[in-house]
Amino acid sequence: MFNKSDLLTVGEMAKYTGVGVRALHYYERKNILKPVYVDPDSGYRYYSINQSNFISLLMNCVEFNIPLKELAGVIETDDITALENFFKRCIKTMERKSKMLELAIMGFNNVLGKIELGKQYNIRQIYQRTYEEKIYLTKPYGPTIKEKNLTAVLTEIGREIYGENVRHLTDIDNLDGLIPVPDVGYLCRYSPAGLSYYGFGEMTKGFVHKNAMTIPAGTYFFRQDESSKIENAREIFHEQLKGKDDFMVIETEEMFLSKAKVSQIMYELRLIV
Repeated sequence: MFNKSDLLTVGEMAKYTGVGVRALHYYERKNILKPVYVDPDSGYRYYSINQSNFISLLMNCVEFNIPLKELAGVIETDDITALENFFKRCIKTMERKSKMLELAIMGFNNVLGKIELGKQYNIRQIYQRTYEEKIYLTKPYGPTIKEKNLTAVLTEIGREIYGENVRHLTDIDNLDGLIPVPDVGYLCRYSPAGLSYYGFGEMTKGFVHKNAMTIPAGTYFFRQDESSKIENAREIFHEQLKGKDDFMVIETEEMFLSKAKVSQIMYELRLIV
């Protein structure tokens, strides 16, 4: 038997937990969280303070889009083992969503970094800066890239890594293999024997594949433009390439380097010698 003085009314529980009265009534109707006592005369509902802990768990389910209908089914069984298994599944779901949130934050920070980078440099001028090591998974074009189709290249790369059935990033099992806002673009290798073009997508460090190419960390010349210039790289970097006939040029397509327009795709051409 409960002492009403030790209980909270629905309004008091709402204030204590920050959950609305309507939400508490909804949880009651769905058999997710019932009051411990209903006054037979007034119909007032009362909750124990311990139920606030359960409400916190409910809020986590709502926050991470875990179906409350499933929780209601578990509660109806009144089986502690069923509840245990439910929360174990919840933990896996929340850990995955937490990882996705972490990747999203990294992506936003990367975008902010690119916006700041775009402010520092003028287009069609050659500069130098230090780059980290990059791992690119490449797909060969051959000696020319007259018909560029980077979307097709990236789709092919994605299918090769993650399988034919993966259509969205959220379908990927191993989120640790994802890079938020990765480098994508084209690469050209020059040598005395000729030149070869590739499309590429950036991969995580340690990635191993027969078509993976490691671009070492270093200080490199680069130039930003409003249109692709990779086929003109030898002329653009003619001063830097004097006496060199074996080198690599990388061109990334960038959405966030423009000083003014979000819609303006920018291209960053990087010389690797």
